[in-house]
Amino acid sequence: MNQRTGGHLSYQRQLARGLFVGLLLAFLSVAALAHAKLERSEPKNNSTLQQAPKLVELWFSEELESGFNSIEVKDQQGKRFDQGGVTLSEGNKKAQIALAPLGAGIYVIVWKALSLDQHTLRGEFTFTLARGAEPGAATASPSQGPGSAAMDSMPMGKSEQDYEIYPSQSAVRGLSYLSMMMLFGGFALYLLVLAPALSQESLQEPAKVAQVRNATACRIVKWSWISVLLLLLTSSVSLVFQVSGVFDKSFVESFSPSLLGQVIFNTGYGGHWFLEILSIALLIVILAILTRQLKGAPDQAHRVLWWVGLFAGAVLLLAPSWTGHALASVKDFRLAVVTDWLHLLAGGFWLGGLFHLAITLPSLVVSVDKRHRIGLLAQVIKRFTRVAMPSVGLLVLAGLYNTWVHVPSLSGLWMTPYGKTLLLKLFFVGLMLLLGGLNNFHFGKRVARLAQMQGKADNDVERLKLERGFARSVVSEAAIGVIVLLVTSALVFMTPARSHPAMSPDEHPVRSSAGSGQVSHRWSKTTIN
Repeated sequence: MNQRTGGHLSYQRQLARGLFVGLLLAFLSVAALAHAKLERSEPKNNSTLQQAPKLVELWFSEELESGFNSIEVKDQQGKRFDQGGVTLSEGNKKAQIALAPLGAGIYVIVWKALSLDQHTLRGEFTFTLARGAEPGAATASPSQGPGSAAMDSMPMGKSEQDYEIYPSQSAVRGLSYLSMMMLFGGFALYLLVLAPALSQESLQEPAKVAQVRNATACRIVKWSWISVLLLLLTSSVSLVFQVSGVFDKSFVESFSPSLLGQVIFNTGYGGHWFLEILSIALLIVILAILTRQLKGAPDQAHRVLWWVGLFAGAVLLLAPSWTGHALASVKDFRLAVVTDWLHLLAGGFWLGGLFHLAITLPSLVVSVDKRHRIGLLAQVIKRFTRVAMPSVGLLVLAGLYNTWVHVPSLSGLWMTPYGKTLLLKLFFVGLMLLLGGLNNFHFGKRVARLAQMQGKADNDVERLKLERGFARSVVSEAAIGVIVLLVTSALVFMTPARSHPAMSPDEHPVRSSAGSGQVSHRWSKTTIN
């Protein structure tokens, strides 16, 4: 194996190791929490009633999907007293069900709700009907069940949170983000950086330019195919996870066509899923045509196909914004979906471009004779920086708006799990910015200076040192980018700080546990899928 091949393989090994470490770190730091929450109920948890209730009423912090909610009321023998048919009111934030006549005893209320952001919540609590109680409106006795008075009087500051590792759904979402970024970033990098850099650095031979450009395009298309296949897999698994949560089925049982159809056609999740699948289908067509054209006409640039692919990648990135936190917030914050999409677009070029740059640059450089390598590298750094800087600016501006939407005050950054995880993300983004500055101001200036000296004095040792140093820095930045994406995927499954009890002094504290996607409130036990 020659030195060039060995160096190229070493860069690939570094990238693979960095991606593996990023995945591992992200998997070990993920906790799944709900978006919506049960705010209050009638009857209250642990209450003792002197009159039998005719209804069970539950109030939630977000709107619920109609037709996918249930409330069961059972006595200690398991006999049900609810009359079926949950109805929604008050802007679909209140769920209620009628009850059959109740006798004295302890009753358990088991409920399940599908919120507008497509997360399933589950919980249960109890109430007691005193002996000699009469039919009529429920009223709680002054002496409620054990522990409830202490619960009601406990200050908000004593809210507790317990976490357990729950990586599966966040891991799938993280891989989905990675695939989307690779697709959008690959088209953007080729159109805005690599192809213009090759044209600018003429290599003195038009045929050589076409050959190198075609090889670079083929490499990006190959990794785009891998990204499309991975995205198809993650999209399918995410749909099955959603079915499992909505219908309380095992992962295998959730492959039922009828259950899949109900989620796709009868819930808000279907719109997001269809947009994603249609975008993937368009990208598959574009990649198929590009693959054939690159083989049949290797000397052509095929710019129209690349621009159509970039557009399809931008539409694809709209799908994650059309569900979850952004969609749930759009009534109060009109730009929430738009800024979330712009945030993903900016990250798509920066992160997705970095991934492809780390994979493509070593092979691109060694395919050029050494007289033109430093000039080509200077062009790549210059053009990537020229596009990356406004992308980072847009990323920051959109990120600030999104933070304001989900974190109402600075204290939410350290008082809530969402805020703490956001700070972790910002830490890794800061590391990426430091490395980006190193790439631009250190390697960029040295490479540009060496390119200007080209022809006056050849310095192969310094050139090789710069090539390897820049490649290692890009690989490190891309590896940190993977961690950023996976921490971002954890935020998708966490309660925004604005909705967290720690930011609502009038609400009761909660004790949450995220094991197996489960969150247990002090007054109810809630599972999130």
